[in-house]
Amino acid sequence: MTLNSNDWGDVRTMAILAQLPEAKLAMTATASGSNANLVSGNGDYLHGVSLADFAVTCGNLTGVSMWAPVQSECDLGTLANNIDQTLYMDEVYVNSMEFGYTTGANATENYGAETDQKMWLLNSGRFVNWEELAYADFSTGSGTIASGTTLAVFSDNSMGFLRTDSNGERGISYYDADQNEMLNYPVVSGSSAVANAFAMDGFNINSPSAGPYTIFVPSNITPAAGDIIQVLYASNSYTAAMGNQYFEILDSVYRPDMLGAVRQGQVEIYVVSATDSTLDNAWRLTACTITSDLTREPLSELGHLGPYDRPLTLPVPITATIDTTAGDLEHWSRFSDRYSEFAADTMVEIDLADLTASEDLKLVVKVFAQTDEEAGGTGASRVVDANSDLVGQQYFWNGTAGSYTAGGREYAVKTIVVEHLKITDEAYTLDMGTNATQTFGFRSTNDLYVVKGDIDLTSIQAGIRRSTS
Repeated sequence: MTLNSNDWGDVRTMAILAQLPEAKLAMTATASGSNANLVSGNGDYLHGVSLADFAVTCGNLTGVSMWAPVQSECDLGTLANNIDQTLYMDEVYVNSMEFGYTTGANATENYGAETDQKMWLLNSGRFVNWEELAYADFSTGSGTIASGTTLAVFSDNSMGFLRTDSNGERGISYYDADQNEMLNYPVVSGSSAVANAFAMDGFNINSPSAGPYTIFVPSNITPAAGDIIQVLYASNSYTAAMGNQYFEILDSVYRPDMLGAVRQGQVEIYVVSATDSTLDNAWRLTACTITSDLTREPLSELGHLGPYDRPLTLPVPITATIDTTAGDLEHWSRFSDRYSEFAADTMVEIDLADLTASEDLKLVVKVFAQTDEEAGGTGASRVVDANSDLVGQQYFWNGTAGSYTAGGREYAVKTIVVEHLKITDEAYTLDMGTNATQTFGFRSTNDLYVVKGDIDLTSIQAGIRRSTS
């Protein structure tokens, strides 16, 4: 399957697909050792996602759950909850990603994924509900779910839970904070706790009635602070836990809610070397594409129809392509880490050996909320317009949160960093009737990081890694 979207300056889609822990998924406060997923080499904690997150299985389920409600025809384009049917897929694994930035078109953020099964939910099961119970909600050993809605009964007479345990039984997910482990447990009918399963009281398969229903934590689990219960189920309506609705307009001071897409005046590209003293926007670029192939190996075993896991094959390859309108040799000098000679007019020659000599270049993409015309400049010269919707919105600079004021500096809403670039190809094309073009191809492995907010040159040169805190 493919998930195609405009790049709208936020990292949440990638963070959810990478299954970041709840504390690191929020990304609303200044980054710290407890809530940050990334850290720079100079010690700044950063909110964001890395390619390595897609390989982490501790504390995560195998794959993510996805569902797509389809509105009734008469309600298309509205926020109405008149759902005709819902497509549901479980254990979905991301196997590729692509970030594309080009002139004359919106920036894109696309993902490829794979799974073994999908199902359509309709009639009494067409509403997919998601509930997450914090420790306080079940600290006594039980909690309630599905308030005001009736669970579906599937054709095999199982309750309408959408996740399954390792034996294919309908289940509920439990995150054990002490063990950093997420497991699906089956659900059985009962009015008290039992071992290795959730017991649920108040639901009769033969005569379903509306919730709330009481669920009992498996008796072999002792709830503790930080534990989480996740419940995903099909029912005949959206419940209060979903705000009694599914479609909702995003509106938050924690993200640029005026952005639906990003275009050329909001994107800046940099090629950074270890010797750079300033962050200079690369010029004459017409396109930049970053792709990564997250190859998955299906692991199967006798006795089970579907694979029990799809681990990521390491190392993860990254390719980057930069297209430019040909000018002078500035690009060659930057990619060869000889820009200082070029700028001083002391460079006499440059060749392929120079171009392939540098092995520690970094590609940096910064996405802004305003265009350069609205901001009155680029880079550090960008200023928040007095009439901009950014005023009062939150920004991040080196992981530290702040609020925009009129006339203050504008910071990037998202920064992409690809480290350890090695050039693989270069092409110069000149045709009759068109401008000459140059194309540069690069490769790297593993080191792709997407940071919420802006970071400075020092942090970029110091390198970024996953935080172990």
